[in-house]
Amino acid sequence: MKAATSLILYAYPLSLYASRLLCPLLFHQQIGNVAKQKVRKLNALLWYLQSVLSVLMITTVGLAVPAYISAIQKRKEIRSNEAVLISYASVALYFVAGLLPDPVDHFAPGATAVCVWMVGIFFEAVLWTSSVIFDNIFPISNLVMGVARMIVMLTMIIILSVAHWDCIAKSAHSEDTERLLGSSHSAPNDYGTVDESSISSIRSTSKPKAGWLEYFIGFRVLFPYIWPSDSPKHQLVFLASLILVIGQRIINILVPWQLELLVASLGEGALPYKNIALYVTCRALQGQQGILGSARAILWIPVSQSLFRRLTCAAFEHILGLSLEMHLSKRIGEVMSALNKGSALNTFLDGFAFQLFPMVFDLAIAAVYFLIRVDAVYALIIIGVMWSYIYMTIYMAQWRAEARREMARRDREMDAAKMDTMMSYETVHHNGAVPLEAERFSTHVAAYQKSEFLVLFSLNALNITQNMVLTLGILLVVLISAFQISLGFQSVAMFVGILGYVTQLQAPLQFFGSFYNQVQTNLVEAERMLDLFNQRPTIVNAKNAVDLLDYSGLISFRNVTFAYNGRQPTLRNVSFTVRPGTSTAIVGESGSGKSTCLKLLYRFYDTQEGSISLDGKHLRDLKIESFRKHIAIVPQDTILFNSSIFYNLQYANPDATLEAVYAACRAASIHDKILSFPDGYNTKVGERGLRLSGGEKQRVAIARAILKNPQVILLDEATANLDSSTEQQIQEALETLTKGLTTITIAHRLSTITKSDQILVMHQGEIVEKGTHEELLIRGGRYKLMWDTQMSVDANSGQS
Repeated sequence: MKAATSLILYAYPLSLYASRLLCPLLFHQQIGNVAKQKVRKLNALLWYLQSVLSVLMITTVGLAVPAYISAIQKRKEIRSNEAVLISYASVALYFVAGLLPDPVDHFAPGATAVCVWMVGIFFEAVLWTSSVIFDNIFPISNLVMGVARMIVMLTMIIILSVAHWDCIAKSAHSEDTERLLGSSHSAPNDYGTVDESSISSIRSTSKPKAGWLEYFIGFRVLFPYIWPSDSPKHQLVFLASLILVIGQRIINILVPWQLELLVASLGEGALPYKNIALYVTCRALQGQQGILGSARAILWIPVSQSLFRRLTCAAFEHILGLSLEMHLSKRIGEVMSALNKGSALNTFLDGFAFQLFPMVFDLAIAAVYFLIRVDAVYALIIIGVMWSYIYMTIYMAQWRAEARREMARRDREMDAAKMDTMMSYETVHHNGAVPLEAERFSTHVAAYQKSEFLVLFSLNALNITQNMVLTLGILLVVLISAFQISLGFQSVAMFVGILGYVTQLQAPLQFFGSFYNQVQTNLVEAERMLDLFNQRPTIVNAKNAVDLLDYSGLISFRNVTFAYNGRQPTLRNVSFTVRPGTSTAIVGESGSGKSTCLKLLYRFYDTQEGSISLDGKHLRDLKIESFRKHIAIVPQDTILFNSSIFYNLQYANPDATLEAVYAACRAASIHDKILSFPDGYNTKVGERGLRLSGGEKQRVAIARAILKNPQVILLDEATANLDSSTEQQIQEALETLTKGLTTITIAHRLSTITKSDQILVMHQGEIVEKGTHEELLIRGGRYKLMWDTQMSVDANSGQS
């Protein structure tokens, strides 16, 4: 029966730690709110009660020490007393840790604490009953304190529960409130254009206050890209790597044991070849730089590269699927910086799987090794050193987390400033602003270095603290071993083995310190990529969306109302129809809603009211990629990729032949010009097409639209920024492009749209006039006023 009681004693602290990790996952809902002032008083009372509980636990440990020493002297019931000492020492460490200051969250017990206290009451009750009825493992004093511990934990549960139910009864919903026993999650912002089925698993993720486990689970949106489900070869490599890691753990146990055997065999009068060979072999296999570690690292290279490729490509594809609004609101430098953080998550996962878990296993095995092979005192020292080292590391790292986030933020701002300046090269030199930009960038660098100094300073302070904890642990082990050797209870060979094992534990503990800091850095960086993945698209294909086939070119707007971000409507009750093969022009002052109509037609946004249809089919019922194939646009400012002219032309139709590209360029009056370049169609156009003139870029855009072979052409002020001669040439090319196609033209220069079959005049988001050029001039309304004004300006320009 005492053996069963010992198992329960060992299960006690393990269950507490397991409850602490798992309970936050079971309590996501908001359970109750109480006023802030009441929360502070309640938490203070619970802190004092947990202090009393900790004192009771420590007192139990103090009573267990002489009982254990007496058991050693009598060589009787050693294991049961060891179990009591280690169990309550571990439980005491747990509750004391909860009282220590936290740099992130104040002491605020919630649902998780209630779970832990209930687990504590359960084990205390089982142990108390077992001792009284069966094995009498506890003295009377411990039984009395056991009752006191159960009373304290039950009192804390009652206090917290009463406060919770009192809160529910009063239905307090004041803004000046805090959650008592739970957490809620706000809905994420919605952006983008992807299949609806592909976003079902995406949720908003931020660092929860419940704990690191829930924080890591917040990265679950990335899990499908982590496991190589599409590669059995990589799965086998993962299995082989796991086997090698297990082999490394076995070697870590054998090295100090073999050292002990080697030292013991040195006084036998013969050279211990076998022990020397075994020890050297174990040493060669041990460590990350050993044979097993190096083999595992080499095997893992293709898996790591595959992970990086899947994650980075998925992030890039996801970004392209997000909405126009998101891309307009984000600085391109920050987005680029976030996309480059795939390697950070890759590094973290590699360390987490092949270094952190093995490290935890090594430390746990060390405690068990000392408990079974030596005695409980050494196990307690190892547990104490591990706990102190890990606590100090986590405590200081949490304190440093905000400094790291600030440094990462400053780094992104520095990258964004560089990107902005490089992309605005001509503007900078046009305004003689090189000194200004240099000074602005220097300010960003200074801000980054200021935050970097705090991070590096705190890192060195952490290293000093960690080294002091390890040194103290080694000192205690050496003193106790030396004392036992002086009394004849321990051999020198065992002392060497013990010291070798303790020294060996420095590596995993030091790794934990560096790994935890690395985790902080990697996760702060990976949070940027995670933020991108958690941007939820709103412009999605409906589940029953169909392809748009045999499209004639009919476009209908019916009572369309739209507002950006739910603000003042940009369009109000807009209705018009564009018949197949006809041309429609939309004119009006800036901000009247002209370009918004084209964005809605491309379905970059959805209407709040009304509908848009193509051939009588609602836009939302059509697959986005399907109807966009039938539409081509020639924008006011054509953006070209920094590649060859041929690549930019073929971009609209990757299957286009060389002859088709040449024909499109001839139709756009750009073929001869391209051939005049030294590299012809292989000429690089530069960043955003800066090496081409405005007219040349517009002709390339027209040729690209021709290659797309669309049913609908959208001209968004395609000649607005061109001189009169170039404008005339572009107009001729546009007439070739739009012949026989449905055309919608947005224009400021009214002279370019006089031949349109229909002209829509917009003012403040509404269509105020509609008709042909001649009809609108006869009516004498807003269009007539705009026409007269432009003609007057042109006449004055001609005279000057």
